[in-house]
Formats: sequence, C-alpha cells, structure tokens
Amino acid sequence: MARVWDWFVYDKALTTSVGSCHSIHHTSKMLPYFPFGQQFNDKMGTAPLSESDRLVEVDEHYLPEIDLKRQLLTELPSYYFQALPSYESAQWDVVNLVLHNLSRFQPAQFSLRVEGDNWHWHNHLLHEEITFTFGDGASLPQAPLDWVGRQVQEDLVLLSGDDATLVAGQLCFANDWSLDEKIGLPFWQIHAPIVPIVEPMMQAARKFMERLPSGRSFWRTNWSVKVSDQLDMTSRHTPALKQRLADRLPYLTPETIGQELFVRIERQTITRLPQSGAILFGIHTYQNLLAQEAADPERTRRMAQVFSTTPPAMLAYKGMTALMPALLSYLSDRHHSK
Repeated sequence: MARVWDWFVYDKALTTSVGSCHSIHHTSKMLPYFPFGQQFNDKMGTAPLSESDRLVEVDEHYLPEIDLKRQLLTELPSYYFQALPSYESAQWDVVNLVLHNLSRFQPAQFSLRVEGDNWHWHNHLLHEEITFTFGDGASLPQAPLDWVGRQVQEDLVLLSGDDATLVAGQLCFANDWSLDEKIGLPFWQIHAPIVPIVEPMMQAARKFMERLPSGRSFWRTNWSVKVSDQLDMTSRHTPALKQRLADRLPYLTPETIGQELFVRIERQTITRLPQSGAILFGIHTYQNLLAQEAADPERTRRMAQVFSTTPPAMLAYKGMTALMPALLSYLSDRHHSK
C-alpha cells in the first residue's frame, strides 16, 4: 500500500470516484521532475532546499487543483482535514512559512503585509483578500492549517514529538491512504506491519527525522504508475481504483498502454518548523500521460531501466506488478524505434 511515507520508498533520482470531475486535464508539457536514473536505487535521496528554492510550487494547474481541493473539503471536510487538539501553534508555524514563501517567490500573484499580529493576505490568482490576527484561530474561516492548505496545491501534513506522531493534516490528493487511518499514530506504527522490502528505508527515514535541524527544509521525489489520472487517490477510492485496473488490464497491450497509464510524481518537502519544532511534510503531485513522457527517447530509456531493475516486492508494494509485461514491452518498443 502506497502512503505519504512512500517518501522513503522509491528509486533515488534527485540527479472521485473514478471520474472526470476528479481529474485535471494534461498538457503536452513534460513532468517538471523525472525521478528515474540508470537503475532502481533504494536510497532516500533527500537534498536540502536552498534559500533560493521554493518550498511550495505554483504551476499552470493551480486554479483547477485549488478548485478541486475546495470541492473535496466541502463534500467531506472531516475526511480531508483533521487535527488533534493542542497543536494549533504548529499550524500557525505552517501559515507563517507558507505565506512568506509564496509572497517572496511570486509577489505578483501573492501579497502579504504584516503589521505586528495583524496580517493582510491577498491571493491575486483567486481574487481573495483577508485580514486576520496571527495566532488567533477565530480570525480565520477555517483552522490555520486547513485555511493555508486551501491556498496551495500541496497536501500538508504535520508530525510532532519524539515519535513523530501524525497530529494534523490537510490531505486531498493522497496515494492510497487517508487521515482517518493514520491520525494520532506515531511514525513507526503508521507503517505496521512493515513489509521487508521497505524496512531499511523506514529505519533511515526515522533517523533522518530525528536529526532534522530546526528551520531547515529538504526535498525528494517519489514515483508510481497509475491507470487513472484522478488526483484524489485517498483510500476511500481504493476499491474503485482496483476495480478499474482489473477492468482495464485485458486491454493494456504494448500498443495501447501509452494512452492508458499515467506517470505520477510526488515532489515532497520536509521542514522542521522553527517555533513549534513539529515537522511539516508537503506533497505536490504531478502526473502526465505515459505516452507524453515516452515521447522523449531519454526518458523512455530511463523508465525502462528503472522499472526493469525494480525488485518484484517493490513493484507489488507500488501496485504495479500486473502492469509490468505490457509496460516494459511498450518502453522497449519505443526505445528501439527511435
């Protein structure tokens, strides 16, 4: 089962119900991140974010993805946002970090004016303005983390304490997990029972978080291949997605699979918040039709090399086992035809 913690289950590569209303249309552009190297590598692959790097990213899908987020939060607010009591200060840490990051890197789209505890936020893309009192939850229309999550495409998850307990999150575009299942659980218990293929990476992840310095941010990427392009793959959709795969599997041939599958990439950030000491996980999901990525011969070659060297247990963990014969044949044909 893929989870947010697939953070640490990937190939190192830093070098709706199933339906149209939960999908975002794709352009012919390539994915901005392509986490496929020369072969599968099970290292964590984290790298520091520098002062010149964005913590949150805004792209051409900003408006439809924010609209989808807000739609989901309206339909099932207690499913897509949850927070344990006593962690509001950590939520305000996130508000501080995200708003300053957006206004610094994209001042034409986002404006922030701070006058003591009185903050004025202007989201020019959404044509929204709000003045609130920093630290006063009653001055915002939603809980601080829920409100700021509606300004960004990223899912935002908070961990706190020595055991990295999941204490809050706005999680709309998760890959096969949900807050209902994980809220209040420590990092290690979230993954129990841990399958052998991922245990070393879970150990490395736990040590990494223990050493994460205050105020520092790191990032990495994770990949998967899906039979749907819907963004909301939280666990309430798992039965329908499994059925879709079963229904489409007989038709996934080397001739058709390029138009049937989607490469799904997560750009994930980890930040130790300076005031509360909590850890913020940010997850920005990008996806593209397999055929569009395979239009590039180098990307075709690298996907083939990584998929063909990924251990069977990892392919099973990612839910890709049944796809592999047709997928590898398709990539091989594409590579040798160029």
